[in-house]
Amino acid sequence: MNRSATKAVNGGATMVEPLYVPVLPVRRGALAAYSGLTPSRHALVGPLWTVPRGVGAARTPSLAAGIVVAQRSAPAWVDARHLEGEPDAVTEGFWQRLLGASVRPVTGPGRADRQRDACVEFALACGNGLGLRVPAEGAGSERGAERVRRLVERIGGPGGVPLDLLLDLGPVTHEGHRADKYALRALESLGPLARWRTIALLAGAFPPTAPEAAGRGPVEAHRHDWDVWHMVGHARPVLPAALTYGDYGAHHAGAADTVAGGGPPWGVLRYTTERTFLLAKAPMAGEGHAERVREIARRMVGEYDFRGAGFSEGDRWLHACATGSGALGAGNAEGWIRAGHSQHLAYVADRLAAVAVA
Repeated sequence: MNRSATKAVNGGATMVEPLYVPVLPVRRGALAAYSGLTPSRHALVGPLWTVPRGVGAARTPSLAAGIVVAQRSAPAWVDARHLEGEPDAVTEGFWQRLLGASVRPVTGPGRADRQRDACVEFALACGNGLGLRVPAEGAGSERGAERVRRLVERIGGPGGVPLDLLLDLGPVTHEGHRADKYALRALESLGPLARWRTIALLAGAFPPTAPEAAGRGPVEAHRHDWDVWHMVGHARPVLPAALTYGDYGAHHAGAADTVAGGGPPWGVLRYTTERTFLLAKAPMAGEGHAERVREIARRMVGEYDFRGAGFSEGDRWLHACATGSGALGAGNAEGWIRAGHSQHLAYVADRLAAVAVA
């Protein structure tokens, strides 16, 4: 699971492949959380930025600008699949604005030819390579592997642009999942198809809805994504690159597939531990709602697993909310997501760095 270095064509600089690939929507909370990582953590994390549904061509300049600002030196992938119905947005209004950034476009089986061609053209222009995002379920079948093989050949085969395999398990939120089986079959079929520069296993264990608390404490949701990565790694599949861990940050796997706004009158405070997420519903309005949020924060920082206010920006915010030492009020849903992503990205980056040197 050690990191491997690869030469980036753009400027001839040596670029180290990330230890961690979180799938994040291109929204302010996620962008701010990633940008706020310490430099050492930032260098370990290479997000798969996904343009959210419902954005439209008019907002592509601001989205691209946000990605450019967030990406300092570590590589990242960008999936504009929700813009693919607007050809000009993909070919002119988006990719061109990302030239010069350390980003890699993403395509995959089943996508339109013009989308694939636009991604290949951008990959050749920026020199950073190309990511193939492949749903894991079905990829291990003969038909699924053949679709990926044909795609690799159309892109240019072994002598084309550097290729990364982003194997996506999607939501893995219940005990009866077979995600490790899907992943192993897919890796067995897809591993030999290219000299993959990075092979990332993506899975989202964050629940789509917050569970109701049985008592006063936060509710726990199991981090199946962490388990799946370990189980597949321990099976030791023969691969041309180390198996990189990926998740959906501290949000559910469909976060980029829904239009922002119009949600319920509550949000979720969240915290990441070794094996679970700690979750608590928090009201966004109503009489005394700020004090209720602070009470929830006090319970969360009182948990054994709380790492202290100095660990990350997210931990600092949660502690300030709990103690009343922060700004007036107790934040909102977007701020809670930002704080959740911040502590999660920092914690996972540290854990993976420790695993890599073990």
